[in-house]
Amino acid sequence: MEYKRAVLLNSFIGAFMASMNISALVIALPAVFRGIDIDPFSPLGFVSMLWLILAYPFTMAIFVAIIGRLSDMYGKGRVFTLGALTFTVSSLLLGLTPGSGAFAAALLVAFRVLQGIGGSMMFSNSAAIIADVFPPNERGFAQGVVGISFSAGSIAGLLVGGALAVVDWRLVFLVNVPLGLLTTLWSYRTLFNLSQTAGGVVIDWLGASILAAGLLSALSGLTLSMMPYGGSMVGWGNPAVWALIGTGIALLALLIPLERRAASPMLRLDLFSKRQFSFGVFSAFLLFLAQGANIFVLSIFLQAVYLPMRGMPYEETPLWAGIYLIPNSVASALFAPIGGKLLNKLGARTVSTLGAVLAGIGFELLAALPLSFAYSLFAAIIALIGTGFGLFMSPNLVSILSSVPSKHRGAASGIRAMVQNVGTLMSFAIFMTLIIAGSAPLLAPALYHALLNAGVPSDDARSLLSIPPVVAFFAAFLGYNPIGTLVSLAHVQIGGTVYATITEPRFFADAIAPALLSGFHNAYHLAAIFAFAAAVLSALRGRETLLE
Repeated sequence: MEYKRAVLLNSFIGAFMASMNISALVIALPAVFRGIDIDPFSPLGFVSMLWLILAYPFTMAIFVAIIGRLSDMYGKGRVFTLGALTFTVSSLLLGLTPGSGAFAAALLVAFRVLQGIGGSMMFSNSAAIIADVFPPNERGFAQGVVGISFSAGSIAGLLVGGALAVVDWRLVFLVNVPLGLLTTLWSYRTLFNLSQTAGGVVIDWLGASILAAGLLSALSGLTLSMMPYGGSMVGWGNPAVWALIGTGIALLALLIPLERRAASPMLRLDLFSKRQFSFGVFSAFLLFLAQGANIFVLSIFLQAVYLPMRGMPYEETPLWAGIYLIPNSVASALFAPIGGKLLNKLGARTVSTLGAVLAGIGFELLAALPLSFAYSLFAAIIALIGTGFGLFMSPNLVSILSSVPSKHRGAASGIRAMVQNVGTLMSFAIFMTLIIAGSAPLLAPALYHALLNAGVPSDDARSLLSIPPVVAFFAAFLGYNPIGTLVSLAHVQIGGTVYATITEPRFFADAIAPALLSGFHNAYHLAAIFAFAAAVLSALRGRETLLE
């Protein structure tokens, strides 16, 4: 019993630390940019912001399957401990980043990549270790407890990031170091010798290289698609996007026959022959397609539209948007262990399918929201989505890992985490494209007429709209006044009374809200389709087997 508690505590602290780090960074981004002396609205600032946010899941997606396979070879406990140490060292390096400008930004992104490698080592193994140590009837609740840590870390990061960024942006990263040291020392003491393997390990370096190169290329293309190109607010017209995605797909297609012939493949494709495993993995992929960018997109909506329409200054919206989204995290935390408990009574297929259906209903309700909604209704809807996600995750994870023997659980957990992270990154690209494409035809004309009606000369209004509107959205996301940002970037001079009018919080929100709403509705209709498709795959996973 004590040993199981030690394993659970390690997994809990590791997940809490990583989740807290993600939400704390988002809330502290303006302070980080001020600290390294970068204009967040310059090309360097925009690219730096995108990569600081996405570098961690990007790296996880590339390395987690490879590390999961290596964990089966060298020992899950050893790799988890090394991951905790790597995560801690990278947090220290992030907090001590020297210099300013492009040099400092490049170092921060590099250290975030290192942090992602550490996260890959922990999260490709934590779920697998729990499956090894806990018997089948206890796995669901144990995985649910770890699920609580993700939600708790997200809420804590919001508060910690907001408080520490005011003092010094470096503290946002350094706060991870004590927790990281505790996790490293505790895991060395309790996990290091867990799942030891025999000698004679053969590493499939060719398979690992092709897998990493294919994912790197495809995911780089997806990330590039979110950057403005030419006259478009998104980058799908950039030939480099399609070249990178095409190259990545070709490499991954080449990998399949190579791995099937390999004596000790890096990517164990034979696991997909198990229906319980493959349907569980792909249902998770679809749900992460629906949910991956959800909180980010809702944050932009709250910060650019909902809160300013109620008169809240933009500099206050990042913190309050996070607070308004807490019902999602709380519901997910509450229902993660409940889903684990229900697993023993109803089976993973029933509980996970119900969770995906509830999430789909929640997304469809978001798509139906009018502009003038009551917060209580919004809170209930995002709590419903959190409930569905909480019910889905733990039973589905137990079902996936319990379908394979212990010696392959590192690889299985790595594949599962890789697919989820790819789904998350694809979700960002899909949501941003649908929202921008859906609102683009109406957005510029609506803002132009609002500026004219406020007394802005037509030439100045056209100058303001020469800046891609996506810049205004990210200004709101970072807590800057979007119109004030456009005026500064366009270098136009606007009179005091008119300037005061157009920089009122309500002005930008009232001008863009009707145009933006259609894009949001399109995105959430598609999210609902993804969630319901996840429910179908979950229901079709067949009769379940829970291996010891």
